[in-house]
Amino acid sequence: MRNDLDISKGHKNYELMLQLQLGISQQQAVPLWELSSINFDPREKFWIQFPPEGSKVTPPHSSSDFWWKDYFPMVFRHLRKFPVDPIDYMLAICGNDALRELSSRGKGESFFYLTQDDRFMIKTVKK
Repeated sequence: MRNDLDISKGHKNYELMLQLQLGISQQQAVPLWELSSINFDPREKFWIQFPPEGSKVTPPHSSSDFWWKDYFPMVFRHLRKFPVDPIDYMLAICGNDALRELSSRGKGESFFYLTQDDRFMIKTVKK
């Protein structure tokens, strides 16, 4: 039996959920281009800072200042391109519904989050 919990204001990981939604929504704003060998380099990552007041590339938000680190951003964008409609993906993860947290954490203190429609899962990764 699966035991999961809607994340709402006051939940210990509410801010983490907001940061995940902000980071993923901003990732989708990056233009999609053809893959090249550099996109598969293990050092390939995308960093962006999210100050609460917003910036030229990020919206204002109610979370604390944080950095978003996205590994292999173009590779994963291309992997999602065919089986998943980008609008459905964004609405499921970053829409008005809160994510749900699975009660059992993974090894290495990772957290697992599900969208309300059970179509997408997010796993956090610790250094």
